[in-house]
Amino acid sequence: MHMSIEKLLVFGATGVQGHPVVDAALEAGLSVRASSRDVVEAEEKLPASVEVVEADFTAAEDVLEAMDGVDAVYFYLPTMPDRSHARAIVDNVLAGASRQGLQRIVFTTGGSCGEQMPACGFVDGLRAISDRILSAEVPAVVLRPTLYLANLVWPHLIREIREYGKLTYPPLGRGRRMNWTATEDQALLAVASLTADVAGEAIDIASPEPVTPSELCRMLASVYGREVHFAPQSMDDFADMLSHLFGSAELSRMVAELYAAMDRIEGDGPLVDTDALEQRFGVKLTPVSEWVDDRLGRLLELYG
Repeated sequence: MHMSIEKLLVFGATGVQGHPVVDAALEAGLSVRASSRDVVEAEEKLPASVEVVEADFTAAEDVLEAMDGVDAVYFYLPTMPDRSHARAIVDNVLAGASRQGLQRIVFTTGGSCGEQMPACGFVDGLRAISDRILSAEVPAVVLRPTLYLANLVWPHLIREIREYGKLTYPPLGRGRRMNWTATEDQALLAVASLTADVAGEAIDIASPEPVTPSELCRMLASVYGREVHFAPQSMDDFADMLSHLFGSAELSRMVAELYAAMDRIEGDGPLVDTDALEQRFGVKLTPVSEWVDDRLGRLLELYG
């Protein structure tokens, strides 16, 4: 089927996942419509060329109206995958895309849920949501990232590294080698997925250069200007930290279960063949060391 994708709707366009997709779509020459519940904030944060509309993910008519006149949609869940409103969001997107005749849906899971991941509530929920999206009438693609490099700019992590020279995240084994994912790379792959021959697939994605925590610490040391050592939290302490971060003990427990499942992967992992991704999608992804030197370095300059 011939596709002509010219205009993309991005839900959550001012978020950590959505904003890079807006940038990548514009760089690719697409027109972008950004859906937000806060139009003023979106207009302040996004380029002037982006059309901003107000829409509530959970309101079917809002979603339908936001999709009028676009060719494709990108979205991710702003909530846990097992929640009823998560299912309502997915149903609204799928129904709206079908009624408006969209050509492609791209969904990012926000967490590892591929075949190498052991089962847990978070993983099972993402797999069920992914299956629902891939069985939809409109051709869809599901991208499954590993841990986000953007998590390294959580304020408490920056403070701990600056003050004590220790990295407490992720709460995984010291020797585990794994791929991380830059949201900028995820965005490149999301935009490439609009026209690539990948409809109906769930694809594990990541940035190149799998590293151990110790190797990551050496990279961080170069931008922080001090020695950094890995001192992982226990899973209970990690869940407690998340409860303060998210304001929900139940939410923090589910996320901690995802990390506990990740730590049960035998040997290294999650690991992704990023060479194959680059070749298949025709994109150039950013190695972890380059992201740390460039992107993280610039972010730290903003923090002072």
